[in-house]
Amino acid sequence: MIDVPQKHFVTDHGTVAYREAGTGSPILYFHGTGAHSDAALLLDYPLVESNCRLIIPNRPGYDGSTVGACGSASFCAVQAECLLRHLGVDRVVVVGTSSGGMPAAAFASEFPNRTAALVLQCCQSHKWDHRKWMPKGLGWSRLLFKHKIFAPFLKRETLRQAKAAVKTPRRCLSQMSGDRCDEIVNDEDAMARISQLTVMSLECARRPYGIENDWEMLVRNNSIALDSIHCPALIIHDKADPLVPFAHAEWSQRNIANSNLLDIHAGGHLIWFGRDYSLLHDARVSFIHRSLAA
Repeated sequence: MIDVPQKHFVTDHGTVAYREAGTGSPILYFHGTGAHSDAALLLDYPLVESNCRLIIPNRPGYDGSTVGACGSASFCAVQAECLLRHLGVDRVVVVGTSSGGMPAAAFASEFPNRTAALVLQCCQSHKWDHRKWMPKGLGWSRLLFKHKIFAPFLKRETLRQAKAAVKTPRRCLSQMSGDRCDEIVNDEDAMARISQLTVMSLECARRPYGIENDWEMLVRNNSIALDSIHCPALIIHDKADPLVPFAHAEWSQRNIANSNLLDIHAGGHLIWFGRDYSLLHDARVSFIHRSLAA
């Protein structure tokens, strides 16, 4: 397990907890739902080994970061920009993973002079106003997320599932990889990292302020105008992703003018494993270094 200490910085918009690793090309990294910055390092440390500097703020509500304007991707982007000023970093490649896609897109839209390029990997890019944008089999539950009266039930269910995943990591693998599960279940490295990921997710589920903030963002956020993003964008998605439908990737490509969609065969939502991981990693690293050099 990669041990990078968490730091804290107090901005005019509240406290931001963050981790950073590496000394190369600077990447501002927005993690997904139910995970902290430590999970991003667990999955994407190969970027550090490829001469990148990962700067990973805990998004609002996650382990020490102020919630602020509830459900606002823009608020998350503003916090991150304050952190970059504190660190003395002028320009970055912005990476969003899963529900970190909305804050990543908001940052690219609102801070174009700081954004050399944008990478959206297995990302949410459209709010949940129709079942086609929601995880496979959960379209019926949109009203549960939309109305706060159901929040106690959703929190209990999230915690129950997190506890079950720690006991049976294959359960987590199946939920996140879907039809790709059998292709990676015998990968010892994948299963070891997924086991660590379940423990990190349980910690988030026990203090679900960030998760609740994400639910609010996913069902209500209207602040992201993808057509206002003019930097180069690389969109990475597996059509077999059971958590974030491929429609999000297609939506991003249609609305971001200077974008390229990399349709991969990987581990479903777990793009860090599976057949095409080396392909996507090499393409991503090349895109990051080339964009910052330009």
